[in-house]
Order: sequence, then structure tokens, then C-alpha cells
Amino acid sequence: MRWRDIERREMRILRSSWMEDGKLEPLHEIEDRGDAFVLTFDLPNVRKEDVEVKTTEDTVEVSARMQRAVCWERWGCVQRSVSFEAFKKTVRLPEKVNAEEAKATLKNGILQIILPKKKKRVSVPVL
Repeated sequence: MRWRDIERREMRILRSSWMEDGKLEPLHEIEDRGDAFVLTFDLPNVRKEDVEVKTTEDTVEVSARMQRAVCWERWGCVQRSVSFEAFKKTVRLPEKVNAEEAKATLKNGILQIILPKKKKRVSVPVL
């Protein structure tokens, strides 16, 4: 592979992990537990006070400011440097959830959000 091809590939990967406003997209995972979804986000260098979670019935948006900026540098034919001070990610959920009952915890840089699913079937008592 030629050097220029490697540089293009690296930039394509890096561009996909940050947004135009300079916020980094955190790694995340969605787990379906049957009655709820559990979303896990990797948010290193973030305090609980600096995290904002917004939910609707079909999306979750996470924004977080880092305690200190993270800088990536690459030295070679061309010097490149980029720094980030915040995370931001919006996730579309596979099913509708009850956003009012969502719970979130942050421990050791791991944000976990539990979102109960909306009930599709309700038992109706017969009088």
C-alpha cells in the first residue's frame, strides 16, 4: 500500500469518529434485556456533573465535557494534531422506550443507561 493511500485511510477512520464541531463520538453498546435496553458508553476523563443525557421514546443523546483535553498527534511527512474536549453521540433505539423511567449511572468512566421498553400488551381486568 502506498503512503498516500495509508494517509487517506487513516483520515477516513478519524473523520468517522468525530463530528464537525470537534466533539468525539464515544464507543457505545446497546444490550436488549427483554423488558429494557441497556446502553453503555465509554466516557474517559468525564465527571458525573459534566454528563447530560436526553431521551425520547426512540433516541438517546449523550453529551459530556472532559476534565482535560485529549490531543492526538502524528508525526511523519505531514504533522497532524487534533484535540478534543467533549463527547457527543445520538443513538436511535430499535424499539420505543418509556423515557420518563430512564436511569443513568456513571462509574469509572462508564456511563450506563437503563431504558424500560414501552409495554405493547396490557392485561385488562374483566369485571
